Amino acid sequence: MKSIKLVLLFVLMSLFSGMAGAQALDTRFEGWLGKNQHGYYLDGSEWHYCFDNRGGSCGSVALTTGHSSCRTTGFNIGGKWAIPTRIGGMEINASANRSWTACNIRSETITCSPNKGYKGRAVINFSERMGRIRVLGAQNYLTLDNNCPAGFRNDWMGGTSWRCTYVGGTYNVDGYLPEWRGSSCQYDKI
Repeated sequence: MKSIKLVLLFVLMSLFSGMAGAQALDTRFEGWLGKNQHGYYLDGSEWHYCFDNRGGSCGSVALTTGHSSCRTTGFNIGGKWAIPTRIGGMEINASANRSWTACNIRSETITCSPNKGYKGRAVINFSERMGRIRVLGAQNYLTLDNNCPAGFRNDWMGGTSWRCTYVGGTYNVDGYLPEWRGSSCQYDKI
């Protein structure tokens, strides 16, 4: 009998945890705010140096990408939310910890050949741009404790049951959001 109660308690906790995990803010993308952008190299091959090309070519360097480096950007929206833009070759996810993460997942090979007096490498470029998200509301959810996030009110349902009721209203959040992904060759004089 004791084991049945433990299993039942575990199932109830899993159910409530799953419901709390499903809680998300309802948001809408309001558009880009000007041209303020950041660009990053998410991946880069090793540098290939071309000191001179007497007796042969300078050669080349290649980068084969796929499931490689990620970029995390702060975005203090106050809860779980949905990223408004999807970019081919990227896995982009928002989180409840006030940030979003973009990871390069497309598999491809980029080859770069530096000229004499230069070093070169192949890179994946990733850009983010200032944009606006409008928070419209959120779904209420059940939990086993009375620890609801900011913007939610704790409502006791009896026993160990609590409901987190959204009371945060509507508001805008501005910050950097993912914009595009590409690949290129980076060359520097040596």
